[in-house]
Amino acid sequence: MRKLFWGVVGIGAGIVIGAAVVRWANRTKARYSPPNLAREAGDKLGDIGSRLREAIHAGRDEMAAREMEIREELGLPPR
Repeated sequence: MRKLFWGVVGIGAGIVIGAAVVRWANRTKARYSPPNLAREAGDKLGDIGSRLREAIHAGRDEMAAREMEIREELGLPPR
């Protein structure tokens, strides 16, 4: 009776662990499939592009402000 009980427990644990491994493998396979990788890469490039645009605009604004300060210090007319 004990052997039967522990045999059933072992089979049940094997089924549960096996199902978890199969689900994990399927999710991993789907995550790294070519369409998903392409979509993620496109999203990352879009984020980088928008950050770069924001940085360029912020830099230009700061340059203009600094130029105004320098022109005031030198007594030059504003542009």
